[in-house]
Amino acid sequence: MVKHIVLWKIKDGYGNMTKAEIMAKIAADLSDLKGRISEIVDLEVGASLTGGEMHYDMGLVVTFKRFDDIIVYDGHPDHVKVRNFISQVKLDRATVDIEI
Repeated sequence: MVKHIVLWKIKDGYGNMTKAEIMAKIAADLSDLKGRISEIVDLEVGASLTGGEMHYDMGLVVTFKRFDDIIVYDGHPDHVKVRNFISQVKLDRATVDIEI
């Protein structure tokens, strides 16, 4: 099994959306991928409970059976759509893929 872990710092606003609205959209859109991309074993996403300079605003943990499934997920059109939105609203991103 492989865990794909992503952390984001999010802009304070984008268009007419507040930071809270942006994060809610990201969480809803990513959660929706679980039913659309069969390679996803499990998906957890949410806002950080803590803040501060060293903390990120949101985190995502996606579980896959094997590393190659991440490649399928990454190129899936539904994921690309969500990723494109996130690229417009993120300030920073950190990612790690670990074998469990």
